Amino acid sequence: MATLVVKFAVYGALAGGDENKSQAANVQAALQTAINSSQGIVNINNDTMGGDPSKGNRKHFGAIVTLDNVDRYFACYEGQTIDFYHTAEPSQS
Repeated sequence: MATLVVKFAVYGALAGGDENKSQAANVQAALQTAINSSQGIVNINNDTMGGDPSKGNRKHFGAIVTLDNVDRYFACYEGQTIDFYHTAEPSQS
């Protein structure tokens, strides 16, 4: 199986939806650990991301993960599960 390498990962929210109250954490190491221990399938939540950076707010997640020397981009809400070995092309509108 090819190796996934996390280049960037962030997890957080705008506290109360206020654009002036960003509460986000660098979760690069936590994501790498989660990927390595789960064959690339990770539920994005406070436990797997190492804590809650914005208590009481719905979190968002974004990451750049390299597979076979190709950057892949991921985004989701808290509570969603990502299979980092598989991606879909962005939808065009």
